[in-house]
Amino acid sequence: MMKEMMPPPFPRICMLSTGHPPNDDRIYFKEARSLAKRGHEVVYVCPEGNRPRVVDQGITMRIFPRHSGWNGRYRRYREALRLGRESGAAIYHCHEPESLTIGIRLARATGARVLYDSHECWGSVLTEWFPRPLWMPVRWLFQRWEHRMIRRCDAAVGASWAITDRLAGLLGPDRTAAILNVPVAEVFGEWPRREWGEATVLCHDGHLNFIRGLKVLAEAVRLVSRDHRVVFKIVGDVFGESRAWLDAFVKRHGLESVIVRTGWLPYEEVGRALSECNIGLVGFQPVPNHYTALPNKVFNYMLYGIPFIAPDFRVPGRNLVRGEHCGLLADSTSPDSFAATIRRMIIHREETLAMGRNALEASRTKYRWNHMEKTLFDLYDRCVLPDRTMEEKKGQKDLP
Repeated sequence: MMKEMMPPPFPRICMLSTGHPPNDDRIYFKEARSLAKRGHEVVYVCPEGNRPRVVDQGITMRIFPRHSGWNGRYRRYREALRLGRESGAAIYHCHEPESLTIGIRLARATGARVLYDSHECWGSVLTEWFPRPLWMPVRWLFQRWEHRMIRRCDAAVGASWAITDRLAGLLGPDRTAAILNVPVAEVFGEWPRREWGEATVLCHDGHLNFIRGLKVLAEAVRLVSRDHRVVFKIVGDVFGESRAWLDAFVKRHGLESVIVRTGWLPYEEVGRALSECNIGLVGFQPVPNHYTALPNKVFNYMLYGIPFIAPDFRVPGRNLVRGEHCGLLADSTSPDSFAATIRRMIIHREETLAMGRNALEASRTKYRWNHMEKTLFDLYDRCVLPDRTMEEKKGQKDLP
């Protein structure tokens, strides 16, 4: 009968995280919402933090306390394990090495499938906690353990091309995919671009601190402000020691009207703030993780046709700038280099506007979430939902 040949419903997915908040850009606004829209029941297990204004139908939040310290880390692990088990999921989509160990443990007990979602090159992140002479041995030891875990997965996705290449070396290209942190255009909104007037609005999207180039960018803006009318708009915020340093820097140089912060904005309001800007800045400093990371701010700039300046040491940034002709490169350790590049983009305005048009076209055709969503679904069908795929093909074959 026709009813008997229909494929089974999409199985339940547990988005499992021990470190990301409920309103995480990648996990909630992109992957969980897309999978729920497709028909999966999605349970998002994560520590407490900022929450979405509205939780989409088909998504259930299971939130546990964000305990601190080493003992707190163990308690978080136990809570995530308990809630993950209670989810009754058929698929565990794990977002850190720690949550991956939970997913593998639960899969061993239940027969569930496991997908590893590597947001970072975690071995490189870990090395930054240690003195520089220990970076290489720490990374080698961690990656040896992590690789053993990854080989137990059914599939894996990486947030950058470099991360995905590493995953493909362990699982093979058919079981891996690059799911870049590109924006959801429907959430950000199609805001009209601001006309480029006498003042040039520079911007940095997201959290800005020392390791992301705060000192270099602030000094570069100060140098440029001597010759040109500029505003440096931090679409996000600065915290802790970085905030204290920035406040003192602004006061010392009288830059209150030049360097401004929007404060942390809801995901849905970021687009409007960015659409008013002319040139985007990425000031990542040369630490291990930044060589392979591909920050979502780059794709957010491109969504609004904003050309950008990226560090010249980063392979992903170089590929975008040179491949799409949508920005320029500079030495992110040198305020003079960044200042000279900003001046060049201001002086050669037509060339800069052409870069912006290239950025917008690349965003429309390659770097929006609707493109990544298809890749995610395809990987699920290939590697995580093989039983469903076989049933669908069988059902289609049996239909008259």
